[in-house]
Amino acid sequence: MPEKGAPRRRRRTWLVAALTVTLLAASSVTWFAVSRAEEREDRLDANRELVARGCAGLLREELYSAVPDDERGVLDAYGTLLQPGQESRALLDCTVAWGGDGGASEADVRARVRAEAVPDRTSPGGVTGDFGLPLPPTATGSTGAADPWHTGPVATSSLLVDCPKGLEGRGRSVRDLLVSVDLPTGSDESDAYDVPKAERLAAARTAAKVANWVSRKQGCGSEPLRTEPGAAPAKAPELCAWLSPKGLGSTPGKWSFDGNDSVYNRRAGACGGQWDDTAGSPGHLTVKAAGAESWSGVLASGAYGEYADELMVPDPEGPASHDKPVPVERSGDDPQLALWARSECAAGPTYHRVTVTPAFDFDYGTKEGKVVLEPKDQRRLSRKVRTVLDRYLAAPEGWPRRSHCRRTTIVGEVAEWRERD
Repeated sequence: MPEKGAPRRRRRTWLVAALTVTLLAASSVTWFAVSRAEEREDRLDANRELVARGCAGLLREELYSAVPDDERGVLDAYGTLLQPGQESRALLDCTVAWGGDGGASEADVRARVRAEAVPDRTSPGGVTGDFGLPLPPTATGSTGAADPWHTGPVATSSLLVDCPKGLEGRGRSVRDLLVSVDLPTGSDESDAYDVPKAERLAAARTAAKVANWVSRKQGCGSEPLRTEPGAAPAKAPELCAWLSPKGLGSTPGKWSFDGNDSVYNRRAGACGGQWDDTAGSPGHLTVKAAGAESWSGVLASGAYGEYADELMVPDPEGPASHDKPVPVERSGDDPQLALWARSECAAGPTYHRVTVTPAFDFDYGTKEGKVVLEPKDQRRLSRKVRTVLDRYLAAPEGWPRRSHCRRTTIVGEVAEWRERD
């Protein structure tokens, strides 16, 4: 016969066992949580160390407080500085990244800085625009945004800097330094190109720091760049004062001149104006828009090459100008007549491109939607575009005079309405 206290002892044993299991489970959960927290803390410390020491510490200010703790970062760096005999033109190429399984090149989040010597040419489109920081006349830059397919949106900046003492390490000394920066942003894919001004400014500030760092390491003599906003360079409002519609055979009425250069830069210049009057309509073959652009040094060959790729530079083997009637059909676009010229200026070999945009009255022709430019009409438009070039070159405060341009020669015309073989 069982003892009287047996059921109570069994219940007490079961309660003790259950309590022990519960305590062990709770302890395991606590240990796991603490372990995970320690892992995250370790990753955060490692990522901050990566940003602080990698890429010469040039990304520390922008990324240190924003590094993640759920992914361990990777560093991909090479070409830190050119050594004699090396062929790579990368002075610095460094990427810090998180996420993804393929390393820095396939990461979910990535920051990159690159500095390179430019021996021959570069695109003016990437380095001319709004940089957000004051730049000297010897430097030009811009900021923007991009949405690479394998990463999130990035704020971008590009900066071209003059190094008068040269960047050594190639077969010949190069004096142009190009810096490119990509920084991750808080934008999502739906507004990838609507990057806040503060994030664009961060990319510009990083580019300026990279340029200053390379300049000091190389001793290339470039002017130190400011890394914070401040007083902008003195404006030069007379840079485009020469572009008056009077005397161009232009459309009478109101003209607008938005976007013209107000600060002189010896690498590039641009002026433009267009008819902007809703009262009335432009007369046939009157000028309704005119403009001028110049690119010097490595930007000159870069700009000319881009236009050449689009078959929009003078063709020395093309048909003679003004030798026969040319039909022009309505297309929805405003075709231009461009005149190219070449000079030697302060920053080196320079291309100038001036344009006029004539108004075509397609009701004026004998066939609806089509007009014919007779040789006399073509000569008339050629005189107008040459007037624009002459004014541009002669303006006392204009870009060519400020850049001490000389030995100017005409390269040729490009009429966008003329058919090309």
